[in-house]
Amino acid sequence: RVEGCEFEMAIFTNLSEDHISEKEHPDMKDYFESKLKIIEMSKRTFVNIDDLYGNKIPDKFEDKNITSYGIDNAGEVLAKDITITNSYVDFKVKMGDRNERVKVGIPGRFSVYNSLAAICVVRQLGIDTETIKTALLEVRVPGRSEVIDNNKELTIMIDYAHSPESLESILRASKSYTRGNVISLFGCGGDRDKRKRPIMGEISGRIADFTFITSDNPRTEDPEQIIKEIEDGIKKTKGKYKVVVDRTEAIKEAINMANKLDIIVLAGKGHEPYQEINGEKLPYDERVIVKEIIG
Repeated sequence: RVEGCEFEMAIFTNLSEDHISEKEHPDMKDYFESKLKIIEMSKRTFVNIDDLYGNKIPDKFEDKNITSYGIDNAGEVLAKDITITNSYVDFKVKMGDRNERVKVGIPGRFSVYNSLAAICVVRQLGIDTETIKTALLEVRVPGRSEVIDNNKELTIMIDYAHSPESLESILRASKSYTRGNVISLFGCGGDRDKRKRPIMGEISGRIADFTFITSDNPRTEDPEQIIKEIEDGIKKTKGKYKVVVDRTEAIKEAINMANKLDIIVLAGKGHEPYQEINGEKLPYDERVIVKEIIG
């Protein structure tokens, strides 16, 4: 799709086992090498130096114009003094000659990484510091740590987390700022990497206070078989959980369980307004589902 193109800028955010399957990439080496092609085609690249694979990129492309960003490792653009709450993150980052305090209206550590990448790009485009700070404060991304307003005043968050890394990230972030319980609700997609299913079950069992294992996009697979494979992982932990195959029923039970101090994390669907079953995409928007349940 991009053959013959030349890009002014590229961003390497991270690499996870999200697309390893018989129908996609056979292994991480192949996946990584596929991603690296974009760097060859770009005049300038910004790389998340904290990512295991991103950390390898500067040494592989010493002749390319690469700028690193991160939190933990010594990147050229570095976030410091980070605060995370249930509605925002803020941090310090050097822009020009000054250390600026930046606030972003999307909670979670991943939000810091995404903001650093955005800052790198727009500074190259000549955008001034105050405009950057205002934009980051106001930005919202559907399905990414999206909190749904509701009449019960419960904290219900929709997030696209559908890999082990992203699920762990959103649950750990929620755990760090939630005064009550973290209630996790997720499934795994059919016809995709089966290895991640027990891993995600184990992650939710370790971090969440309670987990509802349910359906995501089963596609051509049996939803109950997918759930069984997730259950194999959560059984390795002491985490409390319940299997509710019907996703709407699972959401209803989570809402009935929660109080105002808790957070419900509806993971996996995010921005998707459908559920894919046996090759058919059926209307399914979790924002609508939540409002129908609560009234």
